[in-house]
Amino acid sequence: MITGYVFVNTEKGRTLDVVANIGKIKGVKTACVITGTFDIVVTYEVENINDVGEMVARGIDSVDGVALTQTAICVKCC
Repeated sequence: MITGYVFVNTEKGRTLDVVANIGKIKGVKTACVITGTFDIVVTYEVENINDVGEMVARGIDSVDGVALTQTAICVKCC
């Protein structure tokens, strides 16, 4: 199992719509509006490394209103 995070910036005024749509994507565990540099943080869990790319490229990046993503893969969790 591969776990990690995707940090998302949205177009102005689109954050609440974007977070609702991201929450429906396969592999997404949580999608939360946050404060700070990014607008949304997504927690994901997928079967393999290829699924990370599919989830981001075909899923999150394709949501209308997403301006930028930054993906982090967990290498060790305790």
